[in-house]
Amino acid sequence: MDQDRLDELIDKYASGTISPEEFKELLDWYHSAEISTVEWPAANPEEKDQLKARMLLRLQTQIRAASAPPATRVTPAAPAIPATLENPAAPAPTPGKIFPLRPWQVAAAACLLLIISSIWLARQSRQSNPALVERRNPAGKIQTFRLPDGTQVWLNAVSTIRYSPNFGRSSREVYLDGEGYFDVTKDDTHPFIVHSGPLITTVLGTRFDVKAFRTEALAEVSVISGKVKVGDSTRVLDVLTAARQLKADARTGKSTTVTIDTTEIVGWRQGRLQFSGQTMEEIAASLGRWYNVQFVFAKPSMGHCRYYLNFENTISLQQMLTALKETTDLNFQQDTTRHTITISGKACN
Repeated sequence: MDQDRLDELIDKYASGTISPEEFKELLDWYHSAEISTVEWPAANPEEKDQLKARMLLRLQTQIRAASAPPATRVTPAAPAIPATLENPAAPAPTPGKIFPLRPWQVAAAACLLLIISSIWLARQSRQSNPALVERRNPAGKIQTFRLPDGTQVWLNAVSTIRYSPNFGRSSREVYLDGEGYFDVTKDDTHPFIVHSGPLITTVLGTRFDVKAFRTEALAEVSVISGKVKVGDSTRVLDVLTAARQLKADARTGKSTTVTIDTTEIVGWRQGRLQFSGQTMEEIAASLGRWYNVQFVFAKPSMGHCRYYLNFENTISLQQMLTALKETTDLNFQQDTTRHTITISGKACN
């Protein structure tokens, strides 16, 4: 059965207009698909209990009809499922065309009704909660665009941002995985909120940078101008003003706030691969995202060394490795098959 036909039968089941032949078609689909489990989509537990009660009454009626003598056996029409799911009472069965069910069909009916009802509820949920808009940025690229409210966003390499298609109408919330720079349009009635890793950043109108990759424990919020509130799921961590940065460690749950040079923070947005005292582990992670490779340390302690580096992001990977070797006295062995680069040389404590 193709998806269009399945959707049509589910709609008829939900509205109570499905015919005995069409209901048998659903049973045949269920049997051939061998579906055994389904995730319940309803957010309200009461909806689940109410729907189960209706399905139980529906199934009891169906089994009685299926076990009746052939001359009197009838298959009642499927009950409608109201959009509000507020009435647990099942509608009275109505006579239908004689259409006997096989024993396996009767046994499958309970699971089928749960699956059909769950699919229907999931579709209603999707309609009331439309999918988020997603913008992905690949390796070696910086992407800039405007959100519906006029806020300008810069996405660094290997970063993703998601937001509601209704963004700006009643709220302004985005979900960031990676690094993004935001020049927020001021709106006193709708705070701008960024969810990034463990951090929740709230502003009215300002310019700031957020860095929070799922693969890294540290998350950062850096304010260029204005004021932002940064917290996690339980508390406010700090209120940052210009040239202040908060770092949060997901491993320990601790955070620190420091004063920063804002020109270094926005360097990536201006096309620079700039590092001011970061560890080689942090540098390798940034370069790996930009060049789409993975750096491997011959000794883990090598990742603790700190360096000051500044390059244009337009140079090739080979040029970058040559420059790094001259600047750091490290060696870089590239494996083009596995897209890895092994770093060897001096280690740090």
